[in-house]
Amino acid sequence: MIIGTAGHVDHGKTTLIHALTGIDADRLPEEKRRGMTIDLGYAYAGALGFVDVPGHERFVHTMLAGAGGIDAALLVVAADDGIKPQTLEHVAILDLLGIDRGVVAITRADLAPDRVATVAADIAALLATTSLGGAQVLPVSAITGAGIEDLRAILADLGSKPRDLAGYPRLAIDRAFVVAGAGVVVTGALAAGSIAVGDRLVLSPSGIEVRVRGLHANNQRADQGFAGQRLALNLVGAEKAAVARGDYVVAAEIHAPTQRLDMRIRLLPGAKPLRADTPMHVHIGAAHVTARIAPLAGPIGAGEGGLARAVLDHPIAALAGDRLVLRNAGATVTLGGGVVLDPWPILRGGRTPARQGQLVAPDLAALLALTRIDWAIYARARNLRPAAQTTLLAAAGGVLCGGYALTVADLDGLTSSITTTLATLHREHPELPGLAPDRLRATLPGKPPRALADAVIERARHADTLRQDGAFLSLADHRARLSPTDEALWDILQDDLVADRFRPPRVRDLVARTRMSEPLLRASMRRFARLSWLVEVAPDHFYMRAAVAEMVTMAAEIANRDGDISAGAFRDRLGIGRNLVIRILEFLDSQGVTYRRGDIRHIRADRLGKFDH
Repeated sequence: MIIGTAGHVDHGKTTLIHALTGIDADRLPEEKRRGMTIDLGYAYAGALGFVDVPGHERFVHTMLAGAGGIDAALLVVAADDGIKPQTLEHVAILDLLGIDRGVVAITRADLAPDRVATVAADIAALLATTSLGGAQVLPVSAITGAGIEDLRAILADLGSKPRDLAGYPRLAIDRAFVVAGAGVVVTGALAAGSIAVGDRLVLSPSGIEVRVRGLHANNQRADQGFAGQRLALNLVGAEKAAVARGDYVVAAEIHAPTQRLDMRIRLLPGAKPLRADTPMHVHIGAAHVTARIAPLAGPIGAGEGGLARAVLDHPIAALAGDRLVLRNAGATVTLGGGVVLDPWPILRGGRTPARQGQLVAPDLAALLALTRIDWAIYARARNLRPAAQTTLLAAAGGVLCGGYALTVADLDGLTSSITTTLATLHREHPELPGLAPDRLRATLPGKPPRALADAVIERARHADTLRQDGAFLSLADHRARLSPTDEALWDILQDDLVADRFRPPRVRDLVARTRMSEPLLRASMRRFARLSWLVEVAPDHFYMRAAVAEMVTMAAEIANRDGDISAGAFRDRLGIGRNLVIRILEFLDSQGVTYRRGDIRHIRADRLGKFDH
């Protein structure tokens, strides 16, 4: 269990840790000279690990870097001094971070025994409305040893907070240094998962890939460390200059830096109301970044809570559920804090009631009742491995389709909409073969993303609800029925268009044969083209679809033989004039089957089947 100290400067935090562990957590020469903690210090005793933080107001940012990974707080108040300004600020910070396990040590009780009861009462009143309300208060003396054993026992009984052992590894770096003969070492609290020697991970937000060469867990050499422990990792692949306090060591699956956060925040009493684009300092994990904060639904007043968006000055690694603390533009006053709800928020529509409802949905089931979810983003934001994703989605009554999570009722509704739309079309226009996929997607309710719409359509095809007829989708039992006039015309056209398939007659050449006016004949032939029976390769120049597919095959054979397609080679293969060949090749260019560089064309292998249906 990792315990973090808190309290005013010179109230004996470091001395108390020395009494509990026998270790002096002040490691810097400057700390020894000045007799005060400047940077984070660490000490271990059995199952207990301590993070010693500075108490001076100038080093609150350092205190915050150490507070994010602790299980419990050891609040220190000197009996002869009582509650002081940094006591108040540290208590507010612990409350904003949701630290709900802790003990209060009234130090120097031997120097002012007559003040212990008064200080204890003041502390109880201060903590009453915070997450540490009801925390046990114990007078101690690091000099005489009074109360130290009792304090050690109480701390051991607190128990660690629940940890995400199943997630991908995620360690918040609070120190980085170089060890001679070993290289770069980083330390921090492992927030989730486990890390073993040999693991390949990523520094986030930089994206540098690293390998774990060695590992210490809670100051002991180990082969593997687990969530809740403080680890020291010897990394291969990164220089010291590339690592900074506030970076994370993570699995590649959750490396996704962000410069925007949607969050739920609470301002402390006395803070100025939060208005749009308020400059602040954001402390999250061990990171410290400047940002502009804006409420998502009107100003948030002192002592009030609400939804807000932070636009950060540089990227950080953050996930949903991360706690944060907000300080003023001068980094001198703590203003409030909160929790990240969405680390990759939408750019537009963040202020709409619908979006705000989604942000405050209490669980996945409630969220699915409001919207469809891009599941990869949702799972990454919550550090869910595949097994946990499956369990969570099933418990919420959701299903996956096209990468989106939605309710079964919603999925059934989309499928029903497809069948209803096509049934209506077939009833009112039996001569039409169906709808093109783009047109069918546009009819679906709620404007589903393309990937979801395509997956719903494909699902219906596999269930034999839909049938693909050329470029069109129809209900499985639908067959286009032509009018008697069009049926007779089609019989005539097939004979004429197939007779010289690579050089078919143009519309004007068919007028006498069909005994129709040119405009009416053109309209009918374009109707057949919409049915995917004909292809208008050039204005008024219609080919049978099978003939176009055959020409594509010939072009591919020429490309395989010669490495490219020249107009001359294509002309010789088709046995037609150059002018018509150029029109055909230009049509294939426009359809993406070929592409041109100078006078030479190349085939696109992925488009060879475009006219096969």
